[in-house]
Amino acid sequence: MAAAPFLVAAVALGGLGWPAARAGLAALGAAVAGAVLWPGLRVSGLGEALLEGAGISARVLYVLFGGLLLYNLLSAGGAVEEVSRFLGRLEPGREALAAGVVVGAAPFFESVTGFGVAIVISAPVLLAAGFPPLRAAVLASWGQCAVPWGALGVGTVVGAELSGLGFGELSDLSALLSLPLFPVYGVSAVLLAGGWGGVRRHGAGAAALGVAAGAATLACSAYLAPELSGAAGGLAAAGLFAGMRWRRLRGLRVPARALAPYALLVVLIVLAGRLGGGAAAGPGAPLLAAGGAAAVLLGLRGRQVALAAAGTLRQWLPTAGAVLSFVLAGQVFAASGAAETLASGAAALGGLYPAAAPVLGALGGALTGSNAASNALFMPLQVTAAGGIGLDRELIAAMQNVAGSHASLLAPQRAVLAATAVGLAGKEAEIMARAAPPVAVAVVVLAGLGLAL
Repeated sequence: MAAAPFLVAAVALGGLGWPAARAGLAALGAAVAGAVLWPGLRVSGLGEALLEGAGISARVLYVLFGGLLLYNLLSAGGAVEEVSRFLGRLEPGREALAAGVVVGAAPFFESVTGFGVAIVISAPVLLAAGFPPLRAAVLASWGQCAVPWGALGVGTVVGAELSGLGFGELSDLSALLSLPLFPVYGVSAVLLAGGWGGVRRHGAGAAALGVAAGAATLACSAYLAPELSGAAGGLAAAGLFAGMRWRRLRGLRVPARALAPYALLVVLIVLAGRLGGGAAAGPGAPLLAAGGAAAVLLGLRGRQVALAAAGTLRQWLPTAGAVLSFVLAGQVFAASGAAETLASGAAALGGLYPAAAPVLGALGGALTGSNAASNALFMPLQVTAAGGIGLDRELIAAMQNVAGSHASLLAPQRAVLAATAVGLAGKEAEIMARAAPPVAVAVVVLAGLGLAL
């Protein structure tokens, strides 16, 4: 009965193919039913848990709406297409471009928008560079390797709330664990683009881009603004990528107008942090302000803005339902004592639990397709188990956050997005299979780090 929410979610998502929002409601129903009907669980405190979950969800969904709206306004004004053309002209070579997109441009856009939007931006660049649709879809999927800070860290916000850590603390630990993972995706990109010959030609450069992304992510989280960590990592890798091509860059016109709203967003978030704005809710207002600036700079008319807002709402509602239902299910799971019940079984693993924690986190990410939803469902179990065994709760929480983030790119809904972006509808299973190897490597690396640390 304690495990019922996980089992129901797995069957609904993996077996029945239900959308995430519907599966989340089923998991919530299972959690509530277990608390009410099973003598070993408790029903007291569920009302307070549901209210707290609603508050967490509201803060997360506010940020998500702002990120999607900014993207849709930029897309309506042609800014997204302009940036895509610029990247393609900066590096016509496919192998090097693959690494630049996967660990540079795509992580930046995923960080400031989130929930797979970077796929829609990067896939056309890769197709225009001559990649076959399947490879373009896989590479675009790997561009989500900064998902702990996707949509300015909304999933990490959820994880911090449910683990009892501060947002900055969980972000710092997640960035530290991510240091060796960015190079994995960079090298994987050139391997897919050009085989082992591509690795010999561009592997060192791809690894360097990954190191730059990881170092900048950690530095931004620790010293600037945790919300911007993924964006900073992407910018650092993209800057190094462009710097290596400075001769070609001199002959290109940088799409300044298209990038100006993002620059404003960064400035506003940094200012909000310096003025003491709350980390969890801070990015929402800057995102809306950047969206307004984009509409003005790009000369959008009222009808275009209205259509962008309507499109944002259509994208936002299904994700909002999934995040809300999974957050509420996770809160009930923790408040009813189900997390304690399952965590008691983890004591049998003892010191080996740090190796199992990233596997469990990856399962949550692959099932839900959302780091926020994965953390909502699995974080209470992870930190309760760590506390019961006497392990470092902060480390286990960070492993859950990072593993769930990386595995979310393998979720069916993310594969559908990638397949649609390259015109391969119906090939989702093949995309997921081809995208899996670096995710598996990331989980193994996290397991090794967990045992070592």
